[in-house]
Amino acid sequence: MSQDKIIARIARVLAEGDAVEGLALSLPATDLQSLMLHVYGERGARRTPAELLEQYERRAMVRPSSVDVRQLLEVERVAFEQATAFEAMDLSPVAPLGINAVLGQIDQNNCLATVRSAEVLADPTTAQALECARRRRAGETGTIKLCARSKQLRLQPFDNPNFSPHFNIFSLVTAGRDRGSLVFELESLREHLGTYLAFLRRLGTMGFHIASVDISVSDTAGDEGRLERARVEVLEPLAAEYPQATLHIDRTREQGRNYYSGLCLRLDAFNREGTRINLADGGFTTWTQRLLSNAKERLLVSGMGIELLVKLFRQAGGGVPGKPV
Repeated sequence: MSQDKIIARIARVLAEGDAVEGLALSLPATDLQSLMLHVYGERGARRTPAELLEQYERRAMVRPSSVDVRQLLEVERVAFEQATAFEAMDLSPVAPLGINAVLGQIDQNNCLATVRSAEVLADPTTAQALECARRRRAGETGTIKLCARSKQLRLQPFDNPNFSPHFNIFSLVTAGRDRGSLVFELESLREHLGTYLAFLRRLGTMGFHIASVDISVSDTAGDEGRLERARVEVLEPLAAEYPQATLHIDRTREQGRNYYSGLCLRLDAFNREGTRINLADGGFTTWTQRLLSNAKERLLVSGMGIELLVKLFRQAGGGVPGKPV
């Protein structure tokens, strides 16, 4: 059937009822895709060079980041060097439509949907969770450890000049099955935090001024047993290895309670000006449990804002290295 006939048939279907409901709920995905491709094809063909420039000047999401890309590449290289226990991935710039609303509970209005049932990457760890589930369903039974550097796009407004709609994150994901007695959870949590601390320590010898690091571990259910185990088996050993960092339990955290399930982490750092910046966040989620319908699945996700490191912690001209963590 020709494109014109397809569009005419869709128009008749939409004319028979509520057009908005038809577009959102009733129209088959293939028909909606055909319609939207036609609409945006027509709109795109009618745009003028002046309109393109006007949008480029007005919308930050289509303009380059202000980060020094050479420094960013160096930071990414160091991050991968510290994450040798994780398989490095180059993620797709798009993910299945609804991934962030369904798994990460990110408002769909803050994600950029495409006309082909996909959306621009807004959270690398949701995409990595899909890859872990795919591998598990394909027969992989062991622990899966993935790391990636990625650029994602968020459409919510930002009032911080150091933030931009698209930004770079270095992420870690560990997927496995329940081994009992919190063995998987505590091992994975310590590995993620240890990787970030080793990474920051290395940057401290390369012209990045990281005055101090503050790491907190919380529990979305306020489980005192889990928190005590985390303190003894995760925080205390890391504190001995990284004496310049402060590691503690935080029972007051409210952020991410609908995003994480169980133990979660937060990493803040202070730069030369004494400004406290949240660099990393993470925690256990139920994503692979839901994707695979298996309550035994466990998944720890975390990410660090490596672009912020370049913007806020790099000393002009290199300078004297900051104090190692």
